[in-house]
Amino acid sequence: MVALVVDELRRTIAPLAKVELEGVRWETHAWPSVGEDAQDVINREIGDFDLLVGIMWTRFGTATKRAASGTGEEFERAYAYFRTYGRPKIMFYFRQTPFYTTDPKQWRQFAKVLEFRRKLEKLGVLFWEYSQPIEFERRVREHLTKHILELTAVELIPQAPAPSLFLSYKREDLPRVEPVYEALRAAGFQPWIDIKDILPGRQWIEEIEAAIKRSDFFLPFVSNRSAAEGHARRRSTFVSKEIDVALERELLFPPPSSQAYILPVRLDPVDPPLQLAQYQWVDLFAGGGLSSLISAIRTEWSHRPSSAK
Repeated sequence: MVALVVDELRRTIAPLAKVELEGVRWETHAWPSVGEDAQDVINREIGDFDLLVGIMWTRFGTATKRAASGTGEEFERAYAYFRTYGRPKIMFYFRQTPFYTTDPKQWRQFAKVLEFRRKLEKLGVLFWEYSQPIEFERRVREHLTKHILELTAVELIPQAPAPSLFLSYKREDLPRVEPVYEALRAAGFQPWIDIKDILPGRQWIEEIEAAIKRSDFFLPFVSNRSAAEGHARRRSTFVSKEIDVALERELLFPPPSSQAYILPVRLDPVDPPLQLAQYQWVDLFAGGGLSSLISAIRTEWSHRPSSAK
């Protein structure tokens, strides 16, 4: 499951953050050779990495010549490097789903897992617990996103309280906008997007308008596709209607003149619609575009008076 999440982030978050992301496992990145034992070979052939993700439930693993298990040895090596060089980052997850066995070997394995947990606690390692695989998938995706942004020098300390952000986009651009939503959420903001934040059975038009009116920032995403559609049609697209609602909200509750409510985001180098021509854009396709967007939101929010937050 970690490999699937890493592959997803490699295709979504990594290009925005301008980093290369690769999941490394002994099954895919080691090859037959000779060493003190199998783990020694794995240690040499895998090499350096920036993040260590450990997952445990009932089994600790087979002892090596240097540690109680291969996983334990990998942690020891990573922790020693972290203490000296500040990397790699270490993320451990323990599954809490109850289990039962009458096999003494399995009980001894589980006892080693509990002992390892206590060791992490004593060393000051914060680990996470989960019950079901779907919960683990959500957690590891969120945590990996935060680490990726941190490794690329994107500030992650949010202002309090966190601003709410409405993301307006053309449905066909969802695969490009959804990673931005996840990155904004990981950065400590409260982004709002229809496919994730409208509950089943709700009136979606009313929900969207209400979300725009209560948002602290309105982020319209413009692409080649949405711009072409907007120029080709005489009638308004739904994205343009959302922009109209945001402009109306800005007139009714204007921020101070030195601050911004509408922060347009270009996915492609296209001309903005006439409704937004007077606003300064953030170019997500440019180098450092994601960092610039996060920085712009944080700067604008920091200038808001406390009474407006």
